[in-house]
Amino acid sequence: GQVQFSNAVGNQIEVGAKAVFLDGRGTATLAAYRIVKTGLLAQLTPTSPIEQVGQRSAKGIEAAVSIDLPRGFGFDANGSVLNARFDDFLSGTANYAGNTPPDVPETMANLWLRWTATPTVQARAGLRYVGRRFSDNANDFRIPGYVTVDTTWSYAVTPRVAVDLHVYNLFDAAYAINSYGVQQWVLGRPRAVDVSLRAGF
Repeated sequence: GQVQFSNAVGNQIEVGAKAVFLDGRGTATLAAYRIVKTGLLAQLTPTSPIEQVGQRSAKGIEAAVSIDLPRGFGFDANGSVLNARFDDFLSGTANYAGNTPPDVPETMANLWLRWTATPTVQARAGLRYVGRRFSDNANDFRIPGYVTVDTTWSYAVTPRVAVDLHVYNLFDAAYAINSYGVQQWVLGRPRAVDVSLRAGF
């Protein structure tokens, strides 16, 4: 039943800057953007009717920094802040103009610490933050934001073969990655340990 709708159209404007510092050991980027899309199709649940959005837009800022520190240490960080909204969206008698589209976190950040202990041993620890989201067009129901921590340890058995140990959600945080319907949450992965063998050819 999508043939009755017109095609979606979009345009984007983006500006950015990049800097290198600490004699090349550090890099930083900053970008600002605005995206406007018209004619997007919206469907809140798999059984909901398909509707067409008049206009949806987002404007935001993204930043990233990476620094190599002495003794094999370093860190990488990035984050974004955006304002997403329906500019024009009528659904029956409801007017959602000005509301935030569902399942769009308006703040996100990542921080990774890394350590190359020896040429064959590497370790990483990462913190991921995802801000709150709405699960409905009316913005009556919110999915809470969350923070998780992951770690990785890698050992190079040979120059082409490595063993990786991944610990996901180290502190076993309970969090929702998305929603099914308005008030039902799909939970993220609990604490888990994966061991993998990586080979290059």
